[in-house]
Amino acid sequence: MNMAVLSQSETTVKRLAAADMRGLDTEELLSELAETGVLLFRHGAETVDEFCDFVKRHSSRLSLDPARAMEGGAAQLVDAGTDAVGLHCENGNSPFWPDLTWFYCKEAPRKGSQTTVCDGVVVLEQLSPRTRDFFLQNEIRYSRNVQADKWKRLAMHYTSGISHPDEVSFEHLQRIIGDDPNTQITYNPADESIGYDFTVSAVLVSAISRQPAFANSILGPSYNYEKPRITVAASGLPIPASMMDEIIRVSDAATIPVNWDDNDFVMIDNRRVMHGRRAIIDTRRKIFNALSYL
Repeated sequence: MNMAVLSQSETTVKRLAAADMRGLDTEELLSELAETGVLLFRHGAETVDEFCDFVKRHSSRLSLDPARAMEGGAAQLVDAGTDAVGLHCENGNSPFWPDLTWFYCKEAPRKGSQTTVCDGVVVLEQLSPRTRDFFLQNEIRYSRNVQADKWKRLAMHYTSGISHPDEVSFEHLQRIIGDDPNTQITYNPADESIGYDFTVSAVLVSAISRQPAFANSILGPSYNYEKPRITVAASGLPIPASMMDEIIRVSDAATIPVNWDDNDFVMIDNRRVMHGRRAIIDTRRKIFNALSYL
């Protein structure tokens, strides 16, 4: 098994000898992850279960996307259509924002269709002083509605003693959110959906890298969900169009592809590195995602 750290150029990959993946302890792994925010394990797992075992061994707890089915106790098949997917932090537009996101490629595409990654540390450095200062001084807010089946499945995951979504009540979700001042949720009794507002900075300092990074879901997708309304928290206005154009230009320049081989997987600092996807042109591509906390 070869472990590589993706750097700014796909042609510049730092390879680290690792005779036995099982011998890597979590502290060592996170130390390597802190360098660039992405670790690539070439032929790192032969099966989904082997991948899940590795994720669980190096995580305190797991999260999930409630719109996807679970396999192996940690992995979920990525099935969000075939269109290109914009850069985002996984679940970064909600209060259920995991520290780590993982991707396991069971069957690699033979043409294009790559996962992409973008280091938010690099993006922050490349933004103009005006745009950088704007996001350092202004938080952003994500607002959206979520259908009952999705939020109940998520609440069930985070609540012990519940085995079916029908057992979940809005009070369970309220207890999970607690007194978080950055999250407000409302209940819609007509269809049991919820609405939420989640306020957060677009610039984070991850516990792994300890560097400020432009890491957020401003450009992110909404394949299985209502598209969120993204506004400047203080004003309620959209992010200025000129700044959005700059974010796209700078992040595009800092984005690199993951050129998958069968049985590769990546480990991503989800509060530093954004990820996305090129349009899928080879539908043999079979990739699983896992979400977890330090």
